[in-house]
Amino acid sequence: MTQSDPSNAPFFSVIIPTRNRLELFKKAYESVLNQSFSNFEVIVVNDGSDEEWLTKYKAFEASAPDHVHFRYQIKRPNGHGQSYSMNTGALVAKGEYLCFLDDDDMWTDSSHLERAFKSISDSHVQIDAYYTNQKAVYVDGTEKPGPIWLDDLVQHLSHKTSDNNGSYVVSAEELTTSHGFAHLNCSIVRRELYLSIKGMDENIRWECDHDFYLRTLDNANTLLFNPAYIAQHLIPDVQKKNNMTTMVSMLEKRLYQVTVFEKCTLLLNKSALKKYSQKRLGYTFQHITDELVSTKRMKEASVYARKALACNFSVRWLVFCYWLQLKALFS
Repeated sequence: MTQSDPSNAPFFSVIIPTRNRLELFKKAYESVLNQSFSNFEVIVVNDGSDEEWLTKYKAFEASAPDHVHFRYQIKRPNGHGQSYSMNTGALVAKGEYLCFLDDDDMWTDSSHLERAFKSISDSHVQIDAYYTNQKAVYVDGTEKPGPIWLDDLVQHLSHKTSDNNGSYVVSAEELTTSHGFAHLNCSIVRRELYLSIKGMDENIRWECDHDFYLRTLDNANTLLFNPAYIAQHLIPDVQKKNNMTTMVSMLEKRLYQVTVFEKCTLLLNKSALKKYSQKRLGYTFQHITDELVSTKRMKEASVYARKALACNFSVRWLVFCYWLQLKALFS
């Protein structure tokens, strides 16, 4: 494959950020190489691994095929983060569409890229993004029951007809009727669109994929959803600190969520997405309130309870706010 020749450019670029966990990465990597579709490149972004791991990664790189490319980022104490690494991969990618995979997850459907290619290429209009589903498992292999991501979306599409590959044309409004959102493992986005919205927000270390998902929907014209389960997401072990989810405390995570949903409430254009973001912001403030109450921080809990009420008014929560105010006064 000659990367400088546009006619030989891959259709997909699969970006896999990784740091200090080669064995898990190998499973993710192999699940990509096992795809039945072959017109893709893999971009491995090493996010500043420690020296002992860096040596192992470079030894592994030596045996990689020509369509696999490694990029190494300078070492930082906590890495540059998922957003920065994804953006690095997107910048050097040659594919028309970008795919993403976390290094501790894997694709479980070898036909994933082939099915996506057929749906995208058979469309009479340009497809901006293609979404699917995945399963979530704990470290002991137990599956977490759903819905988690877009598991429940298909029940809202019974009035529609899918294409020959099982994919549906969906709107941003329809996607917001789902319980969740599309994880990066299950997202394929046109590279030009990715770059036009400046990729992922590098200031966000948790729920950065949720922020990217909402901004993509806000700027996309045509979206596809295929209900197939194509990946397995490993729920991080809370005892370990080498992943984005366990690196920060719960309240710090909630503050990242606040940033995501406040940003989207204020800056997105589509009304359905603004409403969705405000509703999620209210739920986040409720979670913060509950966590503050559980640690007897009643004054702070009272403040965040009122913020939640402002986003999602309900009589029940109003009564709860009054009760918290009284508790705060006498604490």
